[in-house]
Amino acid sequence: GRPIFFSVIIILLSFIPVFALTGQEGKTFHPLAFTKSFAMIGVAIFSITLVPALIPSFIKGRLRREEDSWLVRNFINIYKPWLTWLMPRWNLAMWAFSALLVLGAGLFPINAIVPIPWHWCFLVVTGVTMAITVMFTRGARWQVLSFVTLAALSLWAYHFPKIGVDYMPPLDEGSILDMPVTVPRASVTQAADDLKARDALLRRFPEVELIVGKAGRADTPTDPSPLDMVESIITLRPKEHWPKRKLEYKDAEKQTAVVLAALQERHLIDPIEDESERRALLDPATMNAVMRLDETMREMVLQRFHDFETDLGPKLVRESVVELVGRWQKADRLLAPLSEADIDHLAAGLQNQFAPILSAGPGQEDVNRLIQEIAEQLAGERKVELNPALLTARFHPLYAAYLAVANVLGSEQPTLFTQMLGFIEQQRDKHWREQGRQLDYDIFPRTVAAYDRYAIEELHKLADEKGVWAEKTDDAAEQQQLVALRAELDAAWSPHLFLWKKSKDDLLKEVDSVVRMPVWANIWTQPIINRIDMLATGVRTMIGVKVFGKDLDQIQEVSEQVAEVLRQIPGAVDVFPDQSRGKGYLEIKIDRDRAARYGVKVADIQDVIETALGGKVITMTVEGRERFPVRVRYNRSSRADEEEVQNLLVSAAGTPMEPAAGAAGRGMIESGKGAGNAATTGSNSGPVQIPLALVASVQIVEGPAMIKSENGMLRNYVQLNVRDRDVVGFVEEAQRVVAQQVKLPQGMYLAWSGQFENQVRAGKTMLVVFPAVILVIFVILYLTYNDLIDAFLMMKAVPEAMAGGIFLLWLFDYHFSVAVQVGFIACFGMATETGIIMLVYLRAAVEQRGGLAKIQSLAELRDAVIEGAVHRLRPKLLTEGVAIIALAPMLWASGVGHEVISAMAAPVLGGLLIADEVVDIFIPVRFYWVRRYRWLKMHGIDEATAGYDQAVRS
Repeated sequence: GRPIFFSVIIILLSFIPVFALTGQEGKTFHPLAFTKSFAMIGVAIFSITLVPALIPSFIKGRLRREEDSWLVRNFINIYKPWLTWLMPRWNLAMWAFSALLVLGAGLFPINAIVPIPWHWCFLVVTGVTMAITVMFTRGARWQVLSFVTLAALSLWAYHFPKIGVDYMPPLDEGSILDMPVTVPRASVTQAADDLKARDALLRRFPEVELIVGKAGRADTPTDPSPLDMVESIITLRPKEHWPKRKLEYKDAEKQTAVVLAALQERHLIDPIEDESERRALLDPATMNAVMRLDETMREMVLQRFHDFETDLGPKLVRESVVELVGRWQKADRLLAPLSEADIDHLAAGLQNQFAPILSAGPGQEDVNRLIQEIAEQLAGERKVELNPALLTARFHPLYAAYLAVANVLGSEQPTLFTQMLGFIEQQRDKHWREQGRQLDYDIFPRTVAAYDRYAIEELHKLADEKGVWAEKTDDAAEQQQLVALRAELDAAWSPHLFLWKKSKDDLLKEVDSVVRMPVWANIWTQPIINRIDMLATGVRTMIGVKVFGKDLDQIQEVSEQVAEVLRQIPGAVDVFPDQSRGKGYLEIKIDRDRAARYGVKVADIQDVIETALGGKVITMTVEGRERFPVRVRYNRSSRADEEEVQNLLVSAAGTPMEPAAGAAGRGMIESGKGAGNAATTGSNSGPVQIPLALVASVQIVEGPAMIKSENGMLRNYVQLNVRDRDVVGFVEEAQRVVAQQVKLPQGMYLAWSGQFENQVRAGKTMLVVFPAVILVIFVILYLTYNDLIDAFLMMKAVPEAMAGGIFLLWLFDYHFSVAVQVGFIACFGMATETGIIMLVYLRAAVEQRGGLAKIQSLAELRDAVIEGAVHRLRPKLLTEGVAIIALAPMLWASGVGHEVISAMAAPVLGGLLIADEVVDIFIPVRFYWVRRYRWLKMHGIDEATAGYDQAVRS
C-alpha cells in the first residue's frame, strides 16, 4: 500500500510546475492539472481503502498464474532469456543508457530550458554522461572502448537537426486573417477600391467560403487603427470539401524532365550537355507550368462549385419537405396523404426563397421559417391542422424517458426545429462529400493533360529564347507532332501520378503569390491568435522588432535596414516595417504682405479655412430635451485635394495696390476661377471674392503617419511572421544576424517582442520550479525505501523517459513548446511510478528468500531478481497497454485543438514506451549489481576475486 500511495503522491507533485505557470499558458493548462490531481487523489484514497476491502468479495477460488495467459506467457518467453543474458553485462547496460541520453541530447534544444548556448549545454550533458559511464564501467579496456564509442556517438549527435522551439503549437482556426499594409497617404476611396479588388482575388480560390473585409477603424474611440490598416477575415470551407488539386513540386519537376527528354528525342530541342544550362531550362519551366496549372485548376473547380451550389439548393428544399412530411405522417399529423406531385409542387414554390439559403448553409432561424412556411401552405390546402402540436417533436417512449433524464442533468431538449436543422446540415454535408469524390475523379485526367501541355509550352518558350529550339520547317507538322507527344505523355504519366489536397500552408503560399498589389504588403495570420498577440504584445504578427530612438527619420531608416536583413533569414515571411513617415498633410501658409495688399485680414483667412475644411458650428437645434450642434463646411468635392483648396474664396476689400499683382488677381477673378465661380461686385473699388491661392501657399507636405512612443522614447515596429521553422530558433538567429549587420546610431536600440516572450517566461518558471520538484520527489523516494541507492535507481527513469519523448517528438516533427513541457511533466511522474512498482517486486523477491543475509550464492540472487522482474511483467503489460490505448487516439487526433492534444501526447507516449522498456531491462540489472556488491561485502568476499556464481564460503 505504501509504495502505491507514494507513487500517486509523486504524480501529484510532478504537476506542481504546471500550477506554477502564469499568463496564457497557466490559464490553458491549469484545468488539466486540477483534473489530473483530483483524479489521482481519488485513486490514492480508493487504492488504500476500498480496493483492499473489495478484494475478498470479488476474488475467490484459485487465482490464475501469469503463465496461464498465452499473451503473458509469450512475453515471458521473450523477456526472461533476454534479461538473463543481459544480467551479467553491466558494462553494456551502462553504455546503452548513456547512448540513449547522448542521442536525445543531440536532438533536444536544451537551451530552451537552460539559458546557455546549445553547444555548451550539449557539451556538459555528454561530458557528465561519459564521465559517469567510464567511472562505473568495469575493466580498463571496456572503459576505453566506452569512452571512444560514446565520443564518436556524441560527434555524430552534435550535427543532428534540432527540434524546434515554439510557445504553443499553432492552432488551425479554420480561417485566415488578411492584414495587409498600404501607404499611409491612401484615401478612403482608394482604400475601399483596393480592398474590393483584393477580396475579389481571394474569392477565386475554391477553398474559400466567405470573405468579410474592412479598412480603418470601427466607430469607437478605443480602436486606434489608421486607414491604411486593412483586415479581411477569410472563412475556409471544411477540409473534407477541399478538392485534390495539389501536384507535388517534385512530381512536376520529374515530369518536366521527362517532357524535355521526349522533346530532345524528337529533335525539337537541341541536346544540352551542361547540367547548369539544363537546370536553367527545367526550373523556370516547372515553376511557370505549376503556376499556370494552379490557376487553371482554381477556375475549373470554382466553376464546378458554383454549378453544384446552384443545383444543391432545390435538392435540399425538396429533401427537407420530404423529411418534414414524413415526420408528420409518422406522428399522425397529416389529414390527407401527399403524393409525389404534391411534394414537388410544394418544394417548387419554396425554392426561390429558401434554395440559396440552404445551399449556403442555413441558420436555425432560416429552418424555423422554412418549417412554418411549409406548415402554413399545407394548412391552406387542408393537409394539416395548424396547431402547436404540429410543430412539436414526437419521440419513442424510451427515448423520451432518456431525454427527460438528460434534461434534468442539464442537456438541451431537442425540438422539431433543431432536428430539422441537423437533418439539413447532414444532407448538405453528404452531398458535398459525394460531389468532392466525383470532382476529384473528374479533375485528375484534366490535371495530367493540362500540366503536360503547359510544360511543353514553357519549354518551347524558354528554348526559343535560348536558341535551342529546332528550326521551324512546317508549323502544322510540328503542332501535330506535339499533340501526339502530349497524348503519349498523358498515357505514361497517369498511372503513376497522385494528387493531394492542399494544406493550409500550401494555400497561404498560393494566395500570397496571387494577391500581390502595388504599395501593399501582405501579412497573413488568424483572427483569434492575432487578437491574442495584439493584446499581449501589441504586435499583430508573430514577431515584432521595436526600434527606439529620438528622431523619426533615423528610426524609419533603421527600420528599413532591419527589415532588409530579416528578409534574408530563412523562415521570415510578411516582413514589413511600419511607415512612420509618408503621410500627406495639407499645409497652408498665409502670405501676410499679399493679404494686406488685397485688404484681407489674416483672421478672415483663418476663419474661411476653419469653416470650409474643418467645419464650424453655426447654431444648435433643439429636439425635445436633446440639443444637437449644426455644423457647416464645404462638400467633399470642393476640398478633395490641394487644387480645390487653392480655389476657396476669401472676401477682399478691393483690388490690390501693386499693379503686377493686381493684374494677376484680376485675371483670376475675371476668368471665373474659384469654388462656386463667384463674380466680383462689378466695381474695382468694392469687395471682391478672391481665391485662397492669391494670399496663401497651399501644398501637400510629408509628415509622420502616426507618432508612437513607449517609455518616453519614439518607437517604430518591424513586423514579420515565421513559416516552416520554429519561432524561438528564428528569433535567436535573427537577433544574432541583425546585431552583426545593422549598426545603430547613438541613442537608438532594438527590442524584440512576440509570442516567443511567453516561451521565455514559461522557461524561466520551469527552470526554478522543476528542479525543486525533482528534489522533493527524490526525498519522497528515499522516505519510501529508506535506501539512497534505490532512490537514485528510480530517478534514472526520468532522463530515460525524457529521451523516449524526444525521439517521438523528432519522429512526428513536433516543436518543443509549453504543451510539450506539460506532456513531459506527466511522463516523468508516470515513469517514476512504473519504476517504483518494479522496485517493489524486486525487493519482495529478495525478501521472500530471506534477504541478502540468507541468500547463499550470486546465482540465487540473480534468480531472485529475474523472478521479481518476470513477476512484474503482467501488471506492466496491463498498465502500458491501457496507457497506449488511451494516448494513441490523442496522437492522431483531428479537429479543433488537436495540435495541442497531439503535442502533449507525444512525449508521454514516447516516454512510456522507452521508459517502460528501460525499467524492465536496466533497473533489474542495476538492482542486481547493487545487491551483488552488498552481498559480497556482507559475506567478506573480495570483488576482484568473486566469480559469476560465487557462493558463500563454508
